[in-house]
Amino acid sequence: MKTGVKLLLGFIGVVAVLTVLEFGFGYLHIFKTKTIYKKIKVTEKNVERQVFEESQSYVEGKRQEALKFYKEYQSADSDEKAAIREMVSHSFANFDEEKLPARLRSFVYMCKYGPVKKE
Repeated sequence: MKTGVKLLLGFIGVVAVLTVLEFGFGYLHIFKTKTIYKKIKVTEKNVERQVFEESQSYVEGKRQEALKFYKEYQSADSDEKAAIREMVSHSFANFDEEKLPARLRSFVYMCKYGPVKKE
């Protein structure tokens, strides 16, 4: 009789320990998913964004956009030129103008940072 009670209590104890471990590991998995995997996904998104920004199609699109702004700027009056400079400044804020041809590079640089002063 005592052996049967001991076995029953041992079985209940093992089940209780396994249940607690299962919930504990479940909590750790949820915590890991919310923190570690989130960090990994953010890093993957940043890498994808960087690859996209360095792609030929993105750079070519920005070159065409700069050319369009440049042509509009050439035929604009002073108020329109100020508006175009502002638009170029916002549109090319995170773009490396070194990827553009020289004429467009100087135009974008002028719009972003103001006219280059010669000393």
